[in-house]
Amino acid sequence: MGTTTDTNWGRWGADDERGALNLLTPEKVLAGMQAAKTGKTYNLGLPVSRYGTPVFPYRGAPQRLTLTSHLDEEMNIPYGAVPGVGANEDVLVVPAHNGTHMDALCHVYADKQYYNGQAAESFTSHNGAPWCGIEKTGGFAGRAVVLDVAGHQGVPWLEPGTNITADDLEACRAAAGVTLGQGDILLVRTGWLDLFADVTSRMEEPPFLQPGLGISTVEWIVDHDLAVVGCDNAAVEVIPFDGPFLSVHIELLVKRGITLLEHLVLSPMCADGVTECFLTVAPLLVTGGTGSPINPVAVA
Repeated sequence: MGTTTDTNWGRWGADDERGALNLLTPEKVLAGMQAAKTGKTYNLGLPVSRYGTPVFPYRGAPQRLTLTSHLDEEMNIPYGAVPGVGANEDVLVVPAHNGTHMDALCHVYADKQYYNGQAAESFTSHNGAPWCGIEKTGGFAGRAVVLDVAGHQGVPWLEPGTNITADDLEACRAAAGVTLGQGDILLVRTGWLDLFADVTSRMEEPPFLQPGLGISTVEWIVDHDLAVVGCDNAAVEVIPFDGPFLSVHIELLVKRGITLLEHLVLSPMCADGVTECFLTVAPLLVTGGTGSPINPVAVA
């Protein structure tokens, strides 16, 4: 896989662990700051909550557990605390790939290898990934282009299972009047989170199928030499998959080292007509981690 021309393996060296994020040079980040025109900020992360957000059952819902509260005031007396003074603290149990999150380059493997030819067998249950863990990726910032595909097609959300094509992305980009170039970040709104909120508000079960990027978008993304792709659905790619299992993940994450962001809250920005912004993303630096919860902040 790593010796063909359809990968970024070796593009930034045999030991590279950041993939297409290498395109976000200091000069590129500075230029991307010009995308902020109004100074209005948007949180693109979902609430970390046991209820009300999409969850794959095998991953489990986030848990906020109380560590200390007003019931524990006496434990602080040795430290000089007087009655009525204390602290509330939590313990968080958050699956790395539920809610709004970022995939590490070790998240998916194919042909027993993940990005840059690292062996899938090197990942261990105890230590995680020795290569391409989320702590190696780290935080990043840059210019993001927002394509509201659902809005462009005149619907509040795309129907579950809708396969977004390269032609769909290009038509939306042209209508928005924005350009995309090397090192840019692509954010795609399908309306999935709005559909989820609508269905669950009526106490109905959300569909398993989701709209998302099909395999035809890979060449379009690669041609623009993008650093990051994010979406408001669970997998960036369409469900059911357009081809074999995790086909778009394999093409983007494994072969090209393009970071993927999932379950982004994009509707408020799109409702305001935002088509480009300056985006900052900061994962938790979990050693050997396959991904991390994030709350990206966009400045329009």
